Amino acid sequence: MAVALGKRYKDETTGVEVLCIKPGNKPADVNLNVNGRGMEELQPKVLPSAD
Repeated sequence: MAVALGKRYKDETTGVEVLCIKPGNKPADVNLNVNGRGMEELQPKVLPSAD
């Protein structure tokens, strides 16, 4: 899995969230797992407009 700089990842079972501050694109670089489960990339939150 390629890890994107500035993206958040979460493990649904434990609620653990991480923010990636260093990119990685090789499988040996990064392996985001919690208790053997892969972490899912979170979608950006939609903020209300400042009208």
